[in-house]
This record gives sequence, C-alpha cells and structure tokens, in this order.
Amino acid sequence: MPSNCDYSLFKESYPTELGADAYYFVTRKFIDTLCQIFVEARGDCTGASAGIGEATALEFAKYNSKLILLARRAERLQKLKSQILEKYPNTQIHTCEVDVRNKQAIDDVIANLPQELKDIDVLVNNAGIAIGFETLENQTQEEIQATLETNVNGLIYVTQAVLPRMKERNSGDIIIMGSISGQQSHGFGNSIYSASKFEIWKSSHISSLRKELVKTKVRVLLIRPGSVDTEFTLNRSRGNPEFSKIYYSGYEPLDAKDIAECVVFGANRPTNVVISELNVLSNAQADIVTIHRDNDFNLMEALSEKYKN
Repeated sequence: MPSNCDYSLFKESYPTELGADAYYFVTRKFIDTLCQIFVEARGDCTGASAGIGEATALEFAKYNSKLILLARRAERLQKLKSQILEKYPNTQIHTCEVDVRNKQAIDDVIANLPQELKDIDVLVNNAGIAIGFETLENQTQEEIQATLETNVNGLIYVTQAVLPRMKERNSGDIIIMGSISGQQSHGFGNSIYSASKFEIWKSSHISSLRKELVKTKVRVLLIRPGSVDTEFTLNRSRGNPEFSKIYYSGYEPLDAKDIAECVVFGANRPTNVVISELNVLSNAQADIVTIHRDNDFNLMEALSEKYKN
C-alpha cells in the first residue's frame, strides 16, 4: 500500500441523517419551447456545495423559467431559492416542503399546484442516496430501506403523480437520473445502491414505461453520470468531508453543471428525438472502478483495508 496515502480517514465512522432532500422545479419558457420542468435533486448531506438538482435549476433559470422548488428541508429550499434569485432576480419561484418517500405528500403537492403550473412538461427524477461502504451483511435494515425508498419508490411516486396529466395532454418528458453504478458495482458497500439504480434502469419505470408510452408523445430519458464532485459522496463516507476530498483527488471529475447541461440538452431536443440513455463520464474515468489518477491513491486498496475480513 502506498506510504504517502492517509488511509486512516476510512477507519472513522461519521453519523449522518437518513433520507434525501428532494429539490423539484417547474419551469416555463425554455428557449423557444414551452417547457415546465419538475426536478428532484440528490442530496441528504451536510455542507453547502451545490448538487445536480441545484445546478439544473440554475441552468433552466437562465432562460426566464418559472420554477417550483420542493424539498424535505425548508432551509435547503430557501438557500436554493436565494441562490437562484441572486443570479437571476426576475425568476418566478414557487416552493413546497415534502419528502419524496411520502406518496400521499407527493400526490397532495401535485394536486395543489397553482393552476398555471399544473401542466408539467418535463419531470426530472434525480433524488438518490447511498449510505456507507459496509458490505451487505453489515448494512442495517434502516439504511437499506432509506436507500430503496428514496432511489426507487420516490421516483415511482413522483412519476405516478405527474404522468396522468402528461398523457392527457399527449406531451411531456420524464428524465431519470440513473448512475453507472446500475451497470457495474465496485463491490464495497455498493450492493443496495447499485441494485436501486439497476432497478431504475431495467425496471418497468424505464424499459416497460417506454413501451407503455410508445403511442404517445411522452418521452422517457435516462442519464447515467459517472463520478461527479458533489456533496453526494458525504453520505457514502457518513459525513466525512476529508473522504470526499481524497475520493476526487488526482483527477478531474465531472461537476454538477456538466450533468445539468445534459438534462437541459435532452429536454430541448425536438419532440421526435429521444436521448433514451446517456452515459456521462469524465475523461479520466473508463468505468466505475477504472479512474486514472495523478497521485497514488487507490480507492479499492483503501476500501479493502477498511473492510477486510
């Protein structure tokens, strides 16, 4: 094991709250397309760095969009709202507090949207959490439930709430944020998260949903990011900021704006064009385990050391 790497930070346990903040937004007047966006973002984490949902909201706000923002924690909502208004002061923003895992709450939010915002043209499902690097037998029932209820159930609940009106109007986009972890796992504490992302990829919510909607003008798009430098990794390390720092060291990962631009690109394609599946990786990453780094840090060695039997 390289002598100049500090593996001690993998031996610490940092408490973290279960669940995920979900940011949603609805937007109108995107470029030349009448487009309302309902976006859900990653995030139960400490720290103030921006995630994919925030970046996506900001990206659409460039185009005088109307935004509906929803989150589990009101303070996160207000922070994002303030961030957007500081940069784009003329943006109209509607906020609601909700937990993506609560189906009734999601249904109530959609049912009670202002009349002028009820016709959601684009739904972006992006809520997701991954907790710790423990192997399967050491993951708690609470953590397993939190991951699956957020990454799978929450996505289904929001889609169920939004889809009927899309079908009535015969128009709309469902953009789903997957992960390359749904195609390949690095093998350390990734089994439940990978299972949730594989379920998104191969479940009825993607494969069958496309077939269910093939006679309509409703599109289903899947974006699978690779390594993205956001606060999402804090959950993996149980709130350890030093882990996130070294996790992204030695190479240039993607940032949230890279993914936000892909979301905007997909939403603004002509209605006959569907970006059905899009893998997005940094130039230094070939797959989930193959990353070229300029330093000696080896993630697999570090995890093997921490979780060796």
